[in-house]
Amino acid sequence: MATAFLPRLSSPLAFSVPRWANFYTTQHTLKFLPSLSIAVPGVTINLPGLLGDIWESVLRAVPKNKVSHSKKRSRQMAGKALKDVNHLCKCPGCGETKRTHRLCQNCLEEMKQIWRQDYPANKPF
Repeated sequence: MATAFLPRLSSPLAFSVPRWANFYTTQHTLKFLPSLSIAVPGVTINLPGLLGDIWESVLRAVPKNKVSHSKKRSRQMAGKALKDVNHLCKCPGCGETKRTHRLCQNCLEEMKQIWRQDYPANKPF
């Protein structure tokens, strides 16, 4: 089905271009491009030469080797320093320092021990 569809796209009626446009693009643009330069008194810039120099620098800006995993990770983590934790408070249960709106780790460990004693893993409910 795709092979039957593709010849329709390449038919001359699908992409009909006026005859004058075809003549203009083949005759006049070829004469215009090689002589493209800007002349200002005292300064002459040759655009094709300038574009060639820019293209050379673009081609040289390609990486030569694959970046190693350690260098990639060090670049990703470079600006991500740890932030200071300034929202601390005292736990009302044990008096230890804890983060606000979080469970105290000491009290949580005590609760886990109590739960393990009350509900052992091998005891059915």
